[in-house]
Amino acid sequence: MFNPFEDILTRLVRVEALLLELQSITILPAPADKQLGGIELAMQITGLAQSTIYNLVCAGSIPHMKRGRKLYFSRAELEAWIMDGKHQTLQELETEVARHLSDKPDQKEESQSATSTR
Repeated sequence: MFNPFEDILTRLVRVEALLLELQSITILPAPADKQLGGIELAMQITGLAQSTIYNLVCAGSIPHMKRGRKLYFSRAELEAWIMDGKHQTLQELETEVARHLSDKPDQKEESQSATSTR
């Protein structure tokens, strides 16, 4: 006669063995992105041409480091530089204006109260 509990126990033992095997496997971490690089890294991140990047370096507009004749760029600094150029959406501008107006006291009320007390 078939005993379903024996079948369940057999499957449970197999699952436990598979879990132990998975735990024993060492997972290698993915290689970290290259944090520093040359002109190629800057071109890849910004999407700009090599001559454009050199012009930005000459103007001091793009973050870079120079060691001897070699230029170095930091991935994090380039990404931050790109994000600094972000334009606000209309919604963000409206929110900022509303917040700015709510922070300032109403100038009409102040001028009216000042003239009425004179």
